[in-house]
Amino acid sequence: MNYLLRNIVLIVLILYIKPLFAISSDWASSDVSKVRVISPYTAINDQKELTLGLEYKLNKGWKTYWKSPGDGGFAQNINWKNSKNIKNLYIEWPTPKKFEILGLNSIGYENKVLFPLVIEIINPNEDISLDLELNYLVCNNICIPGDARIFFDIPSGKGQTTSFHFDIEKAKSLLPQNNKNLTSLESLNVEAFKKNKSVVIKIIASTHEIFNNPKIFLHTFFGLPVVEEQRKYSMDLSEISSSFSFDKELFIKDEFEVEIVFVNNDLSYIFKDEVKLKKINNFQILDSVILFYFSSALLGGLILNFMPCVFPILSIKLLRFLQTDKKTVRVSFFTTSLGIITSFVLLALMFFIFKIINIDISWGMQFQQPYFLMMIFLILAIFMMSMFDLFQFRLPQIFSSLIFIDSYKTKFGKDFFNGFFATLLATPCSAPFIGTAVTFAFTQSSFVLFGIFIFMGIGMSSPYLLVTMFPFIINFLPKPGKWMIYVRYFLGFLLLLTIIWILSILNNFFNIYFLIILPLLFIVTFILLKTKIFKFIPIVIFIFIFYNLPLFEIFKKNNSNNLDDNWIDLFSVKIDDLIQTDQIVFLDITADWCATCKFNKINVLNSKKIKKLFKNNNTILLQADWTKPDKRINNFLNQYNKFGIPFNILISQSYPEGIIFSELLSEKDIIDGFNKINE
Repeated sequence: MNYLLRNIVLIVLILYIKPLFAISSDWASSDVSKVRVISPYTAINDQKELTLGLEYKLNKGWKTYWKSPGDGGFAQNINWKNSKNIKNLYIEWPTPKKFEILGLNSIGYENKVLFPLVIEIINPNEDISLDLELNYLVCNNICIPGDARIFFDIPSGKGQTTSFHFDIEKAKSLLPQNNKNLTSLESLNVEAFKKNKSVVIKIIASTHEIFNNPKIFLHTFFGLPVVEEQRKYSMDLSEISSSFSFDKELFIKDEFEVEIVFVNNDLSYIFKDEVKLKKINNFQILDSVILFYFSSALLGGLILNFMPCVFPILSIKLLRFLQTDKKTVRVSFFTTSLGIITSFVLLALMFFIFKIINIDISWGMQFQQPYFLMMIFLILAIFMMSMFDLFQFRLPQIFSSLIFIDSYKTKFGKDFFNGFFATLLATPCSAPFIGTAVTFAFTQSSFVLFGIFIFMGIGMSSPYLLVTMFPFIINFLPKPGKWMIYVRYFLGFLLLLTIIWILSILNNFFNIYFLIILPLLFIVTFILLKTKIFKFIPIVIFIFIFYNLPLFEIFKKNNSNNLDDNWIDLFSVKIDDLIQTDQIVFLDITADWCATCKFNKINVLNSKKIKKLFKNNNTILLQADWTKPDKRINNFLNQYNKFGIPFNILISQSYPEGIIFSELLSEKDIIDGFNKINE
């Protein structure tokens, strides 16, 4: 009897205490989702405002939507009018993510999401009775609307924290900050423009660190779709300008509030502002940032003519200039310019296509291909032999016809080819001068991409265009004489050095047997040609054998470690783990074909002063070799919006986003970087 009475009392107590200490509502479930309300306290605690949690759990692969869902879906809606002792109720939205579902670009959440639910209380001394009617949408291969009815009571008076207190506080801490000082942002401004049939919302932001592929989410009461933004960075990645273009018909007002969620380095900031549509004409499309990069591309292209990769080609052209009939000088130099500009346009077209089909792109990527290097070796060898008067190369007449200079036969075909070939050789030397412009081009619209490459072509061809426009310059050059023979030999020697450099790159793909047989094969072919017995048959045989050599295992090189002494492979460690233990990390991404990388290594990284600096700061030296294609390096560079090398960055616990150095290193820059992280 006593046993039965005790159990009855226990059951009554449980039934009585449960609503009193309720910490969550029951789940309102559907086939693929469920939702409930959770509380951080067991009572109101005499507060006039209380933050609850609206918790969603979705089946794997299912998603729900942000306040601006994008092209499809709709945001959740809550009807709370039947609730008691509630003055107001509103949702706070966590930082969302972009995704594609059912072929539409949308913004929202997946798996599990907790929305802070803020309620304003009428009378803290009375109980709260929540009666919520939720309408939401979840999508995967299909979309299923969710209708949930949630009842939840919270008693008045003092209470205790519940097991959900931490979850709600964590959700609140992950909300976008409305205090800019708690983020790395220095400023953020927004403007809106009318342009023809579209409206452009432009966001300009700056940071005292760097931007690491930030994400931007827009919200207005218009319900804007998700569009691809046009993004521009400053040279040091500390400023960003992003433009979003929408159909003008979506905007029913010229003045409206825009809400921006700006995410960088996992920190998000929410910014609200009233904007008024301004008028913009078609002549304002080229802003100062784009003009700056066009100018940089133009100057960088000009400087390329004097780099060791290109100078022999320019010198050969100038040498031919002295031996050319003055009447054809202008056409000759214009044809060379046409070859240079055409090659840059083709490069832009290639990169544009790669972007469309989502292939990783990088400046100098052709030097990662052994067949391309073999082709360069062959062409350089022909140029070199021509300088030593050992061989005269004549382009077939069909090539001349293809470039619309048939009336001049093959003479100007060579000029066009010289310009084209000079561009291919220029890429490994170009990083210090056009690396930033190329990075900018890869992150912009097709108009800017082609514009930057065309300006690089114009800059590189400017010496030839100068002679084309002012042929009297020939009068200021020395007259032809015996001295030209020695110049030819000197240029031939420079080409020989370039050939040796190409062979050193090929050494990363093939072994010593390949490097021996390649020049021997070339010499044998040359001797057979000089006999004039077999005519062009040796060339056909040579090309066939030449391009089939890589197929033989005997010539292939086993994978080897190309890292410098005292340097660690980037992908053998985790940078985050290193900096969490207060380590300083210096990273160098290099390649054997990168001339600027070699310059940096010899003159800066291997200098006694910098080595001592590394040692005194116990620096972890990481290196990645990009001589061969490596998707991991592509992905790593893309994190910093870089598309070429050299790439050097200094990372520490105080600067986890890193201090990025310019392509052309100096001891002063690295010393300043260490001083900055040691402050």
